[in-house]
Amino acid sequence: MTKWLANLQPRERRVLVFGALSLAAMLGYLFLFEPFMAERDQLINRVQAQRTLRAQLARIAGEAKALRAGAGRRDNAVQGTLLAVVSKTSRSGGIKESMKRIAPEGGKKARLWFENVSFDKLMAWLAAISGSNGIKVENINVTAEDTPGLVRVKLTLTAPDA
Repeated sequence: MTKWLANLQPRERRVLVFGALSLAAMLGYLFLFEPFMAERDQLINRVQAQRTLRAQLARIAGEAKALRAGAGRRDNAVQGTLLAVVSKTSRSGGIKESMKRIAPEGGKKARLWFENVSFDKLMAWLAAISGSNGIKVENINVTAEDTPGLVRVKLTLTAPDA
């Protein structure tokens, strides 16, 4: 190979060296710099999404605290059965179409499953039914969906003792 290089014209050697350096620079960019910048952009997006979620949770926590403070009045008795209240309020809360299943557990409990439901709307709905109807969330399981702001939820609601 060195013999072959020595037989080349000086101009051909310069072109060959320039081409090799250009190729090395392109490969360095493609395999080192580009993946690094893509990962950096993903991390920036994740941090921004977490900051947004934190702000939303803080706002919802304030609303829930205010609703709890007003829940001491007992003019908030359940108007009808637990299932009727859930059905009526979920429709007005804009989450009815995300409710995939509802299963009563006795007269005082119900299990609900939601898919692709807006986290904000769900939390506002839960705060509203617990504040105005005295319904409690016995247990809840929230899983994030692929789309930011949407979640998959399984929860158990309990009606207040009359």
